[in-house]
Amino acid sequence: MHTRARTSDLKRHLENQLSTQFGRRRSIVKLTRRLCPYTSSFRIDELDVQLEDGARMQLVLKDLSAEAMLENARARPAFLYEPRREIQAYCSILPHGPAGTAAWYGAVTDPSAGRYWLFLERVRGLELRHVGTFSTWERTARWIGRFHRSFSPARVRPLARQSTVLVYDEDFYWRWLDRAQSFARRRLATRRILDRIARSYRFVIKRLSDLPRTLIHGEFYPCNVLICADGRAVRVCPVDWEMAALGPGLMDLACLTTGWSACKQRALARAYAGTAVDSDCNTGNGIVDLDCCRLHLAIKMLGWSANWAPPPQHAHDWLAEAADISERIRLS
Repeated sequence: MHTRARTSDLKRHLENQLSTQFGRRRSIVKLTRRLCPYTSSFRIDELDVQLEDGARMQLVLKDLSAEAMLENARARPAFLYEPRREIQAYCSILPHGPAGTAAWYGAVTDPSAGRYWLFLERVRGLELRHVGTFSTWERTARWIGRFHRSFSPARVRPLARQSTVLVYDEDFYWRWLDRAQSFARRRLATRRILDRIARSYRFVIKRLSDLPRTLIHGEFYPCNVLICADGRAVRVCPVDWEMAALGPGLMDLACLTTGWSACKQRALARAYAGTAVDSDCNTGNGIVDLDCCRLHLAIKMLGWSANWAPPPQHAHDWLAEAADISERIRLS
């Protein structure tokens, strides 16, 4: 059971963070909070803040502490939990990327108290999955392409070393297949498909391991992208960077294109290719590489948990997806 922090403690910590951000003392004269309706893996509170000079701020507090994990996220594999990862993404990684992400107003990291708080700008917008205008999806593909391109190989390595991002390597890919096969032991049809894929999966892992790696969101699904329209201006705001990783940029594109027709997937790939380092993703080899990324995502969903069904925003026949892709790239 999560115990909500006392407002007095929250106010004290937030004052310290804002004072650091602004370079001078900022005192809070009024602070109200309420549970954010946005569903995430962790508790999020909306904060209405009034400062001593009359300035008002609309922020959110994302509590990344273990006890603040929501019930629907507790099926997440334990090896993925690292409360500092998203904090470090906002502090050290996102400032190097394109504009659009929520402004960072500080964080509280206190391992002894099990406290990991992240203070962010409150962004109002629609989840991309609720936006029907396809040009906005193409804009989002271009945004993530520019994000990947923001990090030269010389910059990627030190940023990855100084943070706790996940690393997509051979062991990481095999781990998900092993989990998926383990969970399928009692489901004969599922096990047969996964065993068939496993016999040639080394080919997939080899291709994935040979792809250039950059810093990626890791779960760049439409439910994790807010679209904010203000007149003619459209802001693409990716959120929930808990699974930030060092991996192939095409992995984020694979997340974004899940569920679209082949024609629309190609259009999104073209938009991405215009700005990304993976500029050959529309070539024959690039399409196979993207399919390998999609296959990994399907295997990951199947290996997430023994007794778990994806939430509505991720509802998809992942087994059929894995089988179709494996046949397309001639694994079975």
